[in-house]
Amino acid sequence: MARAEIPGNPDRERARPVPRQVPGQVRRELPARGGLPAPRRGEEAAARIHPPGELPLEDVPTREECWDMLGPEVRARLQAKAGTILEWWARLDRTGRPRAVVLGPDGLCKATPITRHGRQAHLVHRLQLEPGALRRQSFDTRTPAAGPRTRAGSRGGSTLPTVDLGLDAETTAVLGNFPPAVQDFLQRPFLHGDSHGVVSDWDYQEETEFTHRHLSVLLALSADRNVTFASGIRILPRGRSPQDGYWEVECYHAPVRGRGPAGA
Repeated sequence: MARAEIPGNPDRERARPVPRQVPGQVRRELPARGGLPAPRRGEEAAARIHPPGELPLEDVPTREECWDMLGPEVRARLQAKAGTILEWWARLDRTGRPRAVVLGPDGLCKATPITRHGRQAHLVHRLQLEPGALRRQSFDTRTPAAGPRTRAGSRGGSTLPTVDLGLDAETTAVLGNFPPAVQDFLQRPFLHGDSHGVVSDWDYQEETEFTHRHLSVLLALSADRNVTFASGIRILPRGRSPQDGYWEVECYHAPVRGRGPAGA
């Protein structure tokens, strides 16, 4: 039986340069920008930069195997609602059934396993994004940031108040592994009037190769008015400490247009 088509190259999934692409599709280029707009005057604040937490690894099916387990109908519904699959992951939930998260230009979509009338199914939800509003920014810790450097939580030499989004400890442990600039990008849209009820979702996996270890981390934040997403890889030479690795991260932000179930 033929293997289900999955986004990305299954043989190089965790060693790939980000972002991933669906085979057979032409990648839709998104306008890049040099960062998010600064907060309006009188509303200046800084995102809380979290320290890295432990990322315990478990013997679980890979993203590709979990994507297969969703079935062709669920995969097709996810792609139709997302528009083009720009980023994705799939994993087992606590009951051992597959769930998935997909980001595309049309929305952030999630496939959640349910039981309906005694039968197993998936409910696909979408946060619809403003048309044409999805923007991305790339981060590479080998490349110095342009412009004068200021520490997180400061602007022009003065300290800014930090805003805590109320993320749980598991999420901040994952978020804290990203470089500070990525953490700032992910959190900044929520700092002014959209910081209540921020929902997080994430996935990570690691692969050890002959000379390097590749840690792949994906994280999504969403609230009433904004969605942010990061897809990154940390490349760490064998035998070195985590601070000696470098990150390649693709980040996305878009305002939310509306939300609602896309059917089951």
